[in-house]
Amino acid sequence: MTELRSRIGIGPVYPGIGSWEWIGQEIGDELAKHFKIEFFTDSIPQCDLAIIVKYDFSQLMETRPSCVPVIYCPVDCYGSASDIDSDGDKLFQCKQIITHSEPLRKYFQAYAPVEYVDHHVRFVSDKFGQKPEEGPILWTGLRSNLPPLIEWVNRNSLPRELWILTNLNQGELTVSPSKLGFKDDSNVRIESWSPGKHIEWAGLASYAIDIKGTDFRARHKPPTKAIDSIASGLPLAMNPNSSSVRHLAKLGFQVASLDDQEYWLSDEYREHTLQFGDELRKSLTRKNVGMRFKTIIDRILVNSSAKQHIPQALVPASLNSVTTLTESQNSMSKPIDVQDSNKIAIVSFLYNWPSTGGGNIHTTELVQFLEQSGYRVQHFCVRHDPWQIGQIEADAPIHSQILHFNSDEWKAPSIRNRIREAVREWDPDFVLITDSWNFKPHLADAVSEFPYFLRMQALECLCPLNNLQILPGPQGLVGCENNQFNDPEMCFNCLVKNRSGQLHQLERQLSGVGSTEYHELLQQTFQNAEAVLVLNPTIAAQYETFCNRTEVVTWGMDESRFPWPLPVEERCPPEIDPSKVSVIFAGLTHEPIKGFHVLLAACEQLWQTRQDFELIVTSDPLPEQHEFVKYVGWKSQPELPFWYRHSDLCAVPTVVPDGLSRTSVEAMASGLAVIASDIGGLPYTVSDQITGVLCQSGDVNDWAAKLNELLDHPGCLSAYGEAGRQQFEERFRWQDVIERDYRRLFSGAKQALVK
Repeated sequence: MTELRSRIGIGPVYPGIGSWEWIGQEIGDELAKHFKIEFFTDSIPQCDLAIIVKYDFSQLMETRPSCVPVIYCPVDCYGSASDIDSDGDKLFQCKQIITHSEPLRKYFQAYAPVEYVDHHVRFVSDKFGQKPEEGPILWTGLRSNLPPLIEWVNRNSLPRELWILTNLNQGELTVSPSKLGFKDDSNVRIESWSPGKHIEWAGLASYAIDIKGTDFRARHKPPTKAIDSIASGLPLAMNPNSSSVRHLAKLGFQVASLDDQEYWLSDEYREHTLQFGDELRKSLTRKNVGMRFKTIIDRILVNSSAKQHIPQALVPASLNSVTTLTESQNSMSKPIDVQDSNKIAIVSFLYNWPSTGGGNIHTTELVQFLEQSGYRVQHFCVRHDPWQIGQIEADAPIHSQILHFNSDEWKAPSIRNRIREAVREWDPDFVLITDSWNFKPHLADAVSEFPYFLRMQALECLCPLNNLQILPGPQGLVGCENNQFNDPEMCFNCLVKNRSGQLHQLERQLSGVGSTEYHELLQQTFQNAEAVLVLNPTIAAQYETFCNRTEVVTWGMDESRFPWPLPVEERCPPEIDPSKVSVIFAGLTHEPIKGFHVLLAACEQLWQTRQDFELIVTSDPLPEQHEFVKYVGWKSQPELPFWYRHSDLCAVPTVVPDGLSRTSVEAMASGLAVIASDIGGLPYTVSDQITGVLCQSGDVNDWAAKLNELLDHPGCLSAYGEAGRQQFEERFRWQDVIERDYRRLFSGAKQALVK
């Protein structure tokens, strides 16, 4: 049977023009492995999708058949923001805009979805790492881009001869430097550019130089030349305010400044160049960049309402039996039935097993229950032993693809590249990013060729200090209203003044928090996410300004851990006195944010007037003992439900807003009444006077008064517990969370492209 391949039109053809040769011809040849390619010049043909490369955009859009979706690659064709806006009516018609300069994104994102894609490395020397010690300095580019270089060279001295390859007048093979504006005594050699000459001179040169101008086009040039220079192993110096320098810094490479020739010519910088250049040669191959284009094209073809029939060769396995796209026009208004065979990648950065936090538990159970619901899931995590992350025991409940990093490899670009390669090989339909703090934007950037969701546990990336927006004050912890989206400088100054845990400090340093590049990456990756998933509406309101979509998606809980009805024959642990009301605190007593000190003070106050209760604490004893407290030691996740079942009331006295209190939900699942603080996610979990009682956070008197009231009416505890179990079954069981939220999100992400 002949394979049915979609027809992709690419144009306009401009032989000999760099942008066309690079993006149109070479990427077109790469895409020809997967599609039927038709190059066009004057008009867009009847095809399944068209790609316009740089030139004649407005005129070509006039020729577009109404059913043909368009991807536009503007490269550097616009000279001002107003020029872009003048094409606004045509840009609105595009299905996708692909920029090759990250700073251009903001000018186009009002018109169509925008993706950034690097050029593939093209003019690179095969003599990588074998450069002559006394070779020249190389500059390549269009003659129109020479003036900033000429001006700089005429005012400054260079340590080596400068070789220039540029477009000369027809028939000219070389010109004198003075003819182009260099001083007569300039040590400069100029010849006509050609692809072969470029590669040859990249092998003969020892260093590279580039100086960008300050006009709009120069400030938004793709970093193509810089990438090719570094990929050739040439230590590059540039003016530090150029967009190429900022882009490479975001990738983890700091380009040498023209003002620091000592560093530019140093062995240290050459070593950095060779290391990063090797990464570029591997990651930015024509094949890899072609696959980026293919991924974007597939996404549009599979989902575009412009297509009346989708070739089965293009449809991912997860959509092969979806008939709603082709059966009838009426079916287009129905939800897409995304099959359970969808492939889901879950990417974690701070994962350990056994768990070192609630986020690890959530990730583990998310993998398990997505798989139980029919999805194909692969968990990816990193391991770096000095940080003690990625420590996973052999009997862990889920399979994880662990990416090991030694100290030399432990750099943001290396981590991103390894994750990118691993996830790309799995080729998922969607990616969920969990278990990470300020490194989340880097993870998102690594998987940006796939639709991705950012799973938040608290206020990650809003608050780089501790993810909680709290600061130490004279009277204890105080809230902070700032966030690093709005004022990164204030947040950075806060990091200088205030301490946090060592892992927080190390993770911030690795992420580059406080740098312009990090802030740009932060904004970009949150804007490009399919959705930012948060745990309660209050947190959603904080993120919604900085992303296109927020969704309140609670954590799920494993119902099998909480048998219902309660086991009748189960014996009460001897530590619990059945004649008293047992109040259980399952948390860390030494962490001030958990509020144990508030609960302890309230119980101490209450003990003065009544002794019909006891406080059960799942922790080792504190130095100061109290008659009403029983410390029963740390309890594992499997053990906790047993202690909940035999207690009468669960106390959650947190003094800092959290996303979702697992403790309160687990207590409700066990049929246990809850008394909790009225902050963070707790009011959305505990229904006041229905499943428990809410108290003013940190107010010892209010806690004592409401505990006293509950002790006066013990019958309420059973009623609250039964209502809590009912609420658990309605809102927090994993199978319901998957069906209600995740299935809708996965289908909705595809629907958004169908509309």
